[in-house]
Amino acid sequence: MRTFLAALVVTLTVAALGPGAVPAAAADRNGAATGTLIVNGVSHTNPRGCYPSNGSVVSIVNNTDKTVRIYPNSACSGQSEGWLAPGGRAVMYGSSVSVD
Repeated sequence: MRTFLAALVVTLTVAALGPGAVPAAAADRNGAATGTLIVNGVSHTNPRGCYPSNGSVVSIVNNTDKTVRIYPNSACSGQSEGWLAPGGRAVMYGSSVSVD
């Protein structure tokens, strides 16, 4: 439902702007964050998806425009154990970090 609503908003915005105009939301690269996410010292530019921490503790620097979620397993599945807002830094228990 959320994807449908996002597509509807982009469609309506393009219709309102006229042909050839590209709204900022359309330049979102299909949900990728803008900026850099650092997970245990490894830098990811314009991240999207799941990044395993290769352990049970994860160090995160979120220099992106999106909130990231921390998961207890390496596949970013199940219920997240926490989140980190844009501009945040943290060391947390967790085995993966997701950018949606």
